[in-house]
Amino acid sequence: MVNSNNNFVQKLFDFSFKEFVTPSIIRFLYALSLIGIAIYFLVSVFSGFRAGGGAGFMYLLLAVVVAVVGVIAARVYLEVVMVLFRIMHLLEGIGGGRGLASAASTPPQGAPTPPPPPEPPVS
Repeated sequence: MVNSNNNFVQKLFDFSFKEFVTPSIIRFLYALSLIGIAIYFLVSVFSGFRAGGGAGFMYLLLAVVVAVVGVIAARVYLEVVMVLFRIMHLLEGIGGGRGLASAASTPPQGAPTPPPPPEPPVS
């Protein structure tokens, strides 16, 4: 357990960004967003009923709609983030672990080399 915490701290302060922190804390971020939505919901409902019965009912309906939309938006946003990380991982696999820049600049083995560009005419 100590090793994983130490590894997390190393990833957190790695300025080369070779390893990413977000995939390891995505569940925590989702839980944090759900807690924030729940706090919003409770505060909104309590403040609405404090203003009166009719206002409380309106705030309750509005808070339910906003909370549901908030949960859906948080989930979709975090799923998009994870999809981007998975795409990156798959692209690294295509490059043979050489990194994307070297994979794009180096032709595969056995591929024919392109002819050199023609020389400009001398006048």
